[in-house]
Amino acid sequence: MSARDDAQELIAKICSCRPHGFLGKIDESRRGIGFVLVYLEESDHEVIAGELSRELNVSTARIAALLKSMEKNGLVIRERSSSDARNTVVRITQAGIDYVKQLREHILAEMEILVEKVGKKELEEFIRISEKIRKALEEYSCCIEDKPNL
Repeated sequence: MSARDDAQELIAKICSCRPHGFLGKIDESRRGIGFVLVYLEESDHEVIAGELSRELNVSTARIAALLKSMEKNGLVIRERSSSDARNTVVRITQAGIDYVKQLREHILAEMEILVEKVGKKELEEFIRISEKIRKALEEYSCCIEDKPNL
């Protein structure tokens, strides 16, 4: 079997066994609505919309659309900064705090099940191998010339 055949077989296996739901919840807490709410909840200062744009590495227009949707759902409020009217301050609401709490609790509950069913040592081995894969991909991704434009 060639290296390409091995690669195709392994891609299929990874896709079929990846715990999409669980990892998706973790991903959700690290981008989009989840990221914004966690960032606001953990922040110890007034958060300006432009700061969220920089932290998420997205355009201010995209952040504005996201915040509009979040405000409509009662998760955040936007208001003009008292120190600089050109800036929009974003604050988390109680509904947003409740959302973050539920998201964290759900992730923790699922992780508890994994520890119980799979075992802590095997999960730590999975994490160790995942880190090794991440580093290898970061190191060698610059060698691939014909990456598709995404």
